[in-house]
Amino acid sequence: MLSLPFSMFTWLFSKIAAWSCDNGEYIAGVLTCIAIDHFIGSIYHAFKLKDFTFRKNIIGLLTKLALCAGAAILFEVMHTTLKDASFIYDYLKSLTRLIVILYPASSAFLNMSAITNGVFPPLGWINKMKAFNENLDLNKIKQ
Repeated sequence: MLSLPFSMFTWLFSKIAAWSCDNGEYIAGVLTCIAIDHFIGSIYHAFKLKDFTFRKNIIGLLTKLALCAGAAILFEVMHTTLKDASFIYDYLKSLTRLIVILYPASSAFLNMSAITNGVFPPLGWINKMKAFNENLDLNKIKQ
C-alpha cells in the first residue's frame, strides 16, 4: 500500500523519459528557439527600449518556458487521443508542434525586426507569421 503512490510517480517519470528520448530533436528545437528569443529579447529591451531588468527578464524566460512546456504536454495528450485516426493524428501533430515552436520563434523574429527597424527579417515573413497565427492556415506560410 505504501508503494502505490510512488509507483504512479515512477510510471509517469518513465513515460516522460521515454517520450523525451523519442522526441529529443523537437525538444531541442523548442529550447533553441526559446534561448534565441531570450537572447534577442534581452538585447531589444536593454538597448532599444531601455527597460531591461533582471527580474522581468527571468520572469519572461520562465513564463515562456512554462507556456511552451504546458502547450506541448496538452498537444501531446491530444495526439495520443487521436492515434487511431492516422491522417488527423499526423496533421494535428505537425500543426501543434509548429504552434509551440512558432511561439518563441515568432517572438524572436519580431524582436529582430524591431531591432533592425523592419529591415530583417523581411516584413513579408512577419506578415506570414501573423496571418498563420490568426487562422492556422499553413497555406499562408507556403504562399
